[in-house]
Amino acid sequence: MSRRGMLSSIVATTVLVGATGALAADPKEIANQVYQAYVEAMTRTNAALEGFPEPTPEIAETVDAIKEDSVTKLVALGHEIAAMSDADRKTVEGVVSSSVSSIHTKPETKDVYAGYQAVWGAYVGGDQEFFNKIKSLNILTQYAFFDLLRKQEPEEADRLGV
Repeated sequence: MSRRGMLSSIVATTVLVGATGALAADPKEIANQVYQAYVEAMTRTNAALEGFPEPTPEIAETVDAIKEDSVTKLVALGHEIAAMSDADRKTVEGVVSSSVSSIHTKPETKDVYAGYQAVWGAYVGGDQEFFNKIKSLNILTQYAFFDLLRKQEPEEADRLGV
């Protein structure tokens, strides 16, 4: 790398370093990670509930584990989002909102969402508690946005310490 290239890299890194000394997170990348956690939760749920098995305690535990794994990822991302400037947080929120809104039309995710809708539909009218577990995945991204989580699920925010 040339001296000019190294200097540019050093300057860019210095600009990205915040008061904590950590590199600032790219809002669009963080938004993509939030969206991918959302898609992954649906993908894993679709696989776990393939063939629409009876909602046994074991199956319910599997859905709970998928959600909790996703929550862990999203809360970690939420801490990064909470440390961002207002403008960067708005960027993350906008990108996540747009991605979630278009999940059913994106070639790489439309089948995942269609599968999730089929799973959701298979359990409507049955065990309400189990159905609510599945339904709760549809709003999973709220775990990355602490203000929203505190407003919509204050007990969960308390449980997670956010």
